Amino acid sequence: MRKGKLIVFEGNDGSGKTTQLIKVEKYLKEKGYKVLTTREPGGTEVGYRIRKLLLDPQYKMDGLTEALLLAADRNEHVKNVLIPALDEGYIVLCDRYILSSVVYQGIVRGVGVENILKLNSIFEDRIKPDLYIVLTLDPEIALQRIKMAGKNDKLDLEDLEFHRRVYSGFKEVSKWFERCVNIEAQGSEKEVFEKVCREIEKLFESREK
Repeated sequence: MRKGKLIVFEGNDGSGKTTQLIKVEKYLKEKGYKVLTTREPGGTEVGYRIRKLLLDPQYKMDGLTEALLLAADRNEHVKNVLIPALDEGYIVLCDRYILSSVVYQGIVRGVGVENILKLNSIFEDRIKPDLYIVLTLDPEIALQRIKMAGKNDKLDLEDLEFHRRVYSGFKEVSKWFERCVNIEAQGSEKEVFEKVCREIEKLFESREK
């Protein structure tokens, strides 16, 4: 039985999930937990190179190609980062995991949800998140945030319809997965953080019972 816990942050671009992950990292460290933050893609050296390829606007690729590259990144990440950290008792905070593949490639890119789940079943068999926190924000507001931040990777440059489909996708898939909580990120950063912390505290309370 592994000692640590895996908490995954998911959501549409511009929802503030990475900001909340960083705040939770500080919060848990202050409470005395060993915490490791990581991300997909890009949590390993191999993954970093895959991330650059996937997000570079000059490279247009089929959705299945994206899914296969993400699966390669995930294999390296699970084997070399997630499992070792969890075995050592870390609380691992991961920025994106399998839900993102289901939404972006399975639904939005048209690869098919069942195909993505089959491709990722090897990872689900080896490691399941203890909690998925899915932050969703109205795509028009989220897109405004992205533009204000000056982001310009391939996903950030997609049109509003794309971001609407991503938003709807996360709202839907958050109902399918166990240990998955959807938090609408309409409020202030502090208000959203308080909601996130409540869900994390529930996780630790259930572990202590």
